[in-house]
Amino acid sequence: AKKMNAGVEISFFNALKIQADYFSEKREGIFLERASLPLYIGVSTKPYVNVGKMKNHGFDTSLEYNQRVGQVRLSGKANFTYAHNTIIDNDQPDWKYPYLNRRGQMLWQQYGLVAAGLFESQADIDSWPTQTFGEVKPGDIKYIDINGDGKIDTNDEKPIGWAAVPEIVYGFGLSAAWKGLDCSVFFQGAGHVTLQQSGSAIQAFSARNMMESGVYEDIYYNHWSEDNPNPNAKYPRLSIGSNKNNFRNSTFWMYKNNVFRLSNVQLTYDFPTDTFNGTFIRGLSLYCGGSNLLTIAKEREYMEMSLGAPQYRNFYLGFKAAF
Repeated sequence: AKKMNAGVEISFFNALKIQADYFSEKREGIFLERASLPLYIGVSTKPYVNVGKMKNHGFDTSLEYNQRVGQVRLSGKANFTYAHNTIIDNDQPDWKYPYLNRRGQMLWQQYGLVAAGLFESQADIDSWPTQTFGEVKPGDIKYIDINGDGKIDTNDEKPIGWAAVPEIVYGFGLSAAWKGLDCSVFFQGAGHVTLQQSGSAIQAFSARNMMESGVYEDIYYNHWSEDNPNPNAKYPRLSIGSNKNNFRNSTFWMYKNNVFRLSNVQLTYDFPTDTFNGTFIRGLSLYCGGSNLLTIAKEREYMEMSLGAPQYRNFYLGFKAAF
C-alpha cells in the first residue's frame, strides 16, 4: 500500500481550532479469486491470488470552538468526512459492453436498469423493445434498451446512483453553559448514498402466504390500476407473487438516502455545591432531553419501509446524585 496524507492545523485566538487532512491510498496485491481464466482451460476451481488493485482518496475536517462571553461558556464541534474508492484492477476481462466493467467504479457501486415509467397499454408494450423478464402487462415497469439490440436483458444494466455506503458523513454539536445550567444539541448527516427499495414492504402479496401479505397505505393509493392508469404512478400494478419484471434493481426503485437528523438535545442543571450542606448529599444534577427528535430525508417513507418500522423519538428525564 502506498499512502499519502497531508494535514494542517490552525488555531485562532485560543478560541477556534481547525484541522484538515487530505488522504490518498493505492493498494495492490489484494487477495481475490481469479476472474480472467476462461472455462475452456479446464480449471474446475479458480485460484486465489494477489492481483487486485484499488485506490481511495478523500479528506477529513474538524472544527472546535470554545469561548466565554460574560458568564456564558460557549462551545461547538463539527466534523466532515468524504471518502471515495475506485477499483483499478479486479482481474475481470472487459465486458462485452464497457459500461458493465467494474473497473473504474466504486467497490459497492450499484447496477441496475434505467426505468422509463410504466406501460400504458398493450399497444405501448408491442411498440417497445422486448423485455425478457417474464410476461409484461400494462402497468408494469418499462426499461430503456441501453445497448440498442432490440431487447432488454441484464446487458442493459448500468451503474446507477451511489453506493449503499455513504461517501459523506458529518456532524456538529453546540452547547452553552451559564452558572449551573447547560444546554447541548447534536446534529448528524450523511450524503452520496442511494438504496434500492425491496422486499415484501413494497412487493404486496409476495410473502410466503396470504396471511402474511399486506399493502402499505401509500402503495394502496398510489399504484397503477385500471382506475388509475397513470404511466408515472409511484408504484406499478399489483400482482400476486414475485413479479420478475417489476422488482429488479432499477432507477424506478432507487432513492437517495441522504439524511439530516437532530440526533440529541439535553438540558442539565447542576445544583450549587453548598445547596445540600449538612446533609448526606454531596451533589445533585437534573437532566432531561431527547434523541432522534427530527429527521429530514427526501424519501423518508421508503427509509422507514426498508427498516420495517417508523423512526421513534425518545425522551428521557433523570437525575444523578453523589453521596
